[in-house]
Amino acid sequence: MSADQAGGGVRLSVEGRVALLTIDRQEARNALDIGMWRAIPGLIAEAESHPDVVAVVLRGAGKEAFAAGADISDLRSALGNPAAGRAYIDAIAAAESSISDCRRVTIAGISGYCIGGGLEIAMACDLRFASDTSTFATPPTSLGVAYSVNSTRRLIELVGVGAARDLLFTARRIDASTARCLGLVDRVVAVTRLDEEIDDYTGELAEQSQYAIRLTKLVISQALGRPVETAALRQLRVDSFSGSDLREGIAAFEERRRPKFISRLLS
Repeated sequence: MSADQAGGGVRLSVEGRVALLTIDRQEARNALDIGMWRAIPGLIAEAESHPDVVAVVLRGAGKEAFAAGADISDLRSALGNPAAGRAYIDAIAAAESSISDCRRVTIAGISGYCIGGGLEIAMACDLRFASDTSTFATPPTSLGVAYSVNSTRRLIELVGVGAARDLLFTARRIDASTARCLGLVDRVVAVTRLDEEIDDYTGELAEQSQYAIRLTKLVISQALGRPVETAALRQLRVDSFSGSDLREGIAAFEERRRPKFISRLLS
């Protein structure tokens, strides 16, 4: 039995004991616009409403990308508009929280580009299975903005403080093998075996106590602790949408060149 629900470029299907949330905007390498971010919490809630579902698998449609980041046009729309900047930040935070707080096991099945906002989604999942064709990057500094505290904390938990600083400061891209060595992903398999690997794993999950799995998720969350983004830090992130750095970062992205930031520092 299957059920399908769509939410503006993101869709959910339920087949047996697995819910599949697919990011489907292939003409833009599955880049997420604000409508897609806003659709995710409802689709996660729909997946959780199925009592037999043991796992939610997040995938990108097509072969080119899991998700190649956030939609650059949303960043452009937020330039000089604090209200739009706050709405954008809040939409991403709500989507990530719905994934990280999901009562089912969440697995990112990554193939192709997993960049920026796409990596934020993947890091919010419990596990990340990647194909050997995957590429990863944390590009906010190349645009003049920053990840949230929650996304940054997830990155630090996965790769450690030093590697997180390196990836965030440089915005460099890494391949699947490097991502596995750093701990950014949990498994790397041939692209032709990714679906099979995920199917095998969700089959193992179905044999375990679902009560114990959900309890274990809560225990792990409690053990790790969850820092809260302060109002002052959140305001600094909102302010970045009114800065010249973001304007230059967007222009450089669209013109396919390196950005030339002027010297502007936090006071």
